[in-house]
Amino acid sequence: MPRKQHLFVVTHWLLKALVVLCFVAMAMFGLGLGGVVVAAIDANHLGIPENLEGIPRVDALSIGALALIGILACTLLVLFALGETAAIVESAISGDPFVNRNARRLTLVGWLLLAFVAVQFLMHLTINRIAERLAAEHQLPADAMGTISFDSGVSPVALLAVLLIFVLAQIFRHGSEMRSELEGTV
Repeated sequence: MPRKQHLFVVTHWLLKALVVLCFVAMAMFGLGLGGVVVAAIDANHLGIPENLEGIPRVDALSIGALALIGILACTLLVLFALGETAAIVESAISGDPFVNRNARRLTLVGWLLLAFVAVQFLMHLTINRIAERLAAEHQLPADAMGTISFDSGVSPVALLAVLLIFVLAQIFRHGSEMRSELEGTV
């Protein structure tokens, strides 16, 4: 097996392993969200105090639920992106990567990753706003909410990666068109 093909096979195997890992993560975060919902419904029976570090239990549970929903959404977006990437690698293994379908797949991966960045940013913004509001409402010291921390802002590296994916999609589209023209002239 040529070295290039070996690399594609290894990459394909790794993508499949990452898909399994995403499913496991989604199951765990789904169970966590279920636990938060159960705690919200029957917190007294579970022995969860009314106030957690000065914050009402319902507010703390809602922040947890919101964070888990965001994590589940991001994991689902990654899962779809991995699936499309695996399909591109499969076409490369078969020896036919420069097809219009792969250009569409790469474009979809770009949009999925852009949605991932947007969900991350919105979750960061929303949860930090809620934390600031709760700290102000309950007159907590500024550092009391310090345990709620998410990456601040949008990563320039992530945006560059998304841009590169869109550029690669155009390259694949152009390669597919050139190939069609070449086949038409032969």
